[in-house]
Amino acid sequence: MNKIDKKILKELLRNSRITLSKLGKKVRLSRENVYYRIQSLLKQKVINEFVTEINYKALGFFHNVVFLQFDKITDEKEKQILDYLEENSQANWVGPLTGKWSLCFDVYSKGQKDLNDFITSFLTKFKENIGEYLVLDVSEAEYFFNKIIDQPLINMGKEDKAIENFKIDKINLNILKKLNANPRATYIEISNGLKLTPNAMKQRIKQLEKNKIILGYSISINYKALGFEWQGFQIKLTKPNKEIEKRIKEYFRTNKKITFFYQYTKSGVYDFDIGVIVKNSSELRDFINDLRSKFYDEIKIYDTFLILEETSSYKLPKIIFE
Repeated sequence: MNKIDKKILKELLRNSRITLSKLGKKVRLSRENVYYRIQSLLKQKVINEFVTEINYKALGFFHNVVFLQFDKITDEKEKQILDYLEENSQANWVGPLTGKWSLCFDVYSKGQKDLNDFITSFLTKFKENIGEYLVLDVSEAEYFFNKIIDQPLINMGKEDKAIENFKIDKINLNILKKLNANPRATYIEISNGLKLTPNAMKQRIKQLEKNKIILGYSISINYKALGFEWQGFQIKLTKPNKEIEKRIKEYFRTNKKITFFYQYTKSGVYDFDIGVIVKNSSELRDFINDLRSKFYDEIKIYDTFLILEETSSYKLPKIIFE
């Protein structure tokens, strides 16, 4: 990947709906050349996918993370579990792990009953292959995938409160569904089947952005293609208070190796999950030493794990748009 490719990735991280013509002007290439380079980055699996950042809370949904251990597992059974989660309407981002936990995935639901029904169905189906498990409520989540290519902070998923009383009708929900599937879809492509002109579609999308239903457009980058490994840390505050929370979240945002954090509601288990990208064990050790030196008497690292791969998407699951 050369400097031009890196510039293209930076612009797509900021706004993956940018037109080829505008992107070409920014990187001083023709529209055709930009298209070719994006297709090459996709083919090389440097870009995993294009992502629309949608305010799922404004649509009435909650976000949970499940960690579990496999028991009496075989390759065939593991594949069945991964396939089930990938096809499920409530689950997204599935990742096999090494460490205390064997698997992690995200779940979206309308409420506690909806979540309980999902967990019960999942555990019943695979009861012979699942040991200890943990379900955590996500109160806040931010992503910093731009750090993989070393550029100033861009917050994906940073919570912006939606404007109250904005109506999410069936047309708006269909627009969100189409943008979730393909953030780079044209206004003509999105308006197809919705009985709206491309200009009316454009105005609808602007309203969704203005009212903080759509928070932005970005990309997911394949960290392995750029020579990184992704290490997860589960952290608990030993002296929790608002000032320490504020300081540690600012550290997460500014540290060059942290690509995301989840903050959980008071579960009594962990307060934060963070993802850290490193190229070798020496970088990992340096990161741990730095984290501990900054928060020596204020945090405890409970568990660490290596993310082996991302087997599922960052796109929101189907239940959001049903």
